[in-house]
Amino acid sequence: MSRARVLVVDDEAEVCDLVARTLTRAGFEVLSATSGEAGLGLLDAGPIDCLIVDKHLPGMHGGEVMAQARQRLPRLAVVLISGHPEPLSFDDARPDVTLSKPFRSLATIEEAVVQALAAAPPSAPVVETLKERLTQVVAELAPLRRKRD
Repeated sequence: MSRARVLVVDDEAEVCDLVARTLTRAGFEVLSATSGEAGLGLLDAGPIDCLIVDKHLPGMHGGEVMAQARQRLPRLAVVLISGHPEPLSFDDARPDVTLSKPFRSLATIEEAVVQALAAAPPSAPVVETLKERLTQVVAELAPLRRKRD
């Protein structure tokens, strides 16, 4: 069985490094980005099983990253990191797990990912997932095609 792939998006490079090292030791394959835009680029580059995203990012905030990621991969497990005490509010996309920063322990990071993966909707067979993505790509290309014609 292949290792779960986790994408960490946090504007603090030290947090990305800490989370990546912790999850790599736990057996996960980890990618990281320090901006929402870069994170979404990595999400598009290959299969990701779980997204860990900081709520407060410069530019595109964590809720926006989460919403766009879920549009692309509806079954994506999401852990939202929040270091601020204000209530969490979201439009349609909600995280599977919320992790407070500073972390109580390194074990809480791994536990959050395991819990999010377990809470995420079950994966569709590969063919169904590819059909969903193909439908999304065709829909994105339709306006360009009309413009060209």
